Amino acid sequence: MRSLTIQEIRCKHLLHRTSASFAEVTINPYIGCGFGCSYCYVPILRAKRGQPGAQTWGQWVQVKINAPDVVRREMLDVSRDTHILIGSATDAWQPIEKRYRVSRGVLYELSFYPNRVTILTRSPLLIRDIDLLKRFERLSVHISVPTVDEKVRRVFEPHAPSVAGRIELTRRLLKAGIRTTWAWCPFLPGVENTPEHIRQYVRVAAQAGVTEIWVGRINYWSSLAERYRSLLNRYRLQTGWVPHLLLREQTEQMVREECEKVGILCRI
Repeated sequence: MRSLTIQEIRCKHLLHRTSASFAEVTINPYIGCGFGCSYCYVPILRAKRGQPGAQTWGQWVQVKINAPDVVRREMLDVSRDTHILIGSATDAWQPIEKRYRVSRGVLYELSFYPNRVTILTRSPLLIRDIDLLKRFERLSVHISVPTVDEKVRRVFEPHAPSVAGRIELTRRLLKAGIRTTWAWCPFLPGVENTPEHIRQYVRVAAQAGVTEIWVGRINYWSSLAERYRSLLNRYRLQTGWVPHLLLREQTEQMVREECEKVGILCRI
């Protein structure tokens, strides 16, 4: 783990309503994220809102040390039909979770309720908490895997877990009987929209046991475009790669076709 500025804070609320179509309430036990992925939309939102730390995203994390206590209190007023998403604005299983264990504490509190829970993460640290995950009746894990090529990962998300680590997380969750999907998100333009990368991604997903893939595009492209193009140029210089890029319609068609060949449900 790289050097981070860590601040312990106490929050008044942890459950926040969301307008997202895939959940009604979000939980983020941390503010900031040590992974600091280059395409993350959160610092863009912080900058638009005038919140501090957008320029140094990935270098600091605030730990909501009382998160489990707050969840215990707030869940008393939450409908049992409410769908809860963990990790909408940070990775709840980023490296410092190994030390603070607040996300594990939140899971423990939620495990006493029948609510549907979705976890979004890219961290193999979640393997540690499989014992708690198995207590839930309605739980799914979406693992963010924007690429299965380590050379790509090292350029666009150098501080995030390796591809191999995410594959191992996938296999361990599936072995435990936990619904697990891959989020091909964000879909990296100029890299993943090639026949080679699409075939490789779907093949690796199938070998890992994945049966469902969600494909999503980069958020706030206008704000991220300059930095993204710089990283894309770096990747191409490092690899000497001259890609044959597919157009958007061609990309979506090929992704669907390749997934259908191996029996993977694809949502774009």
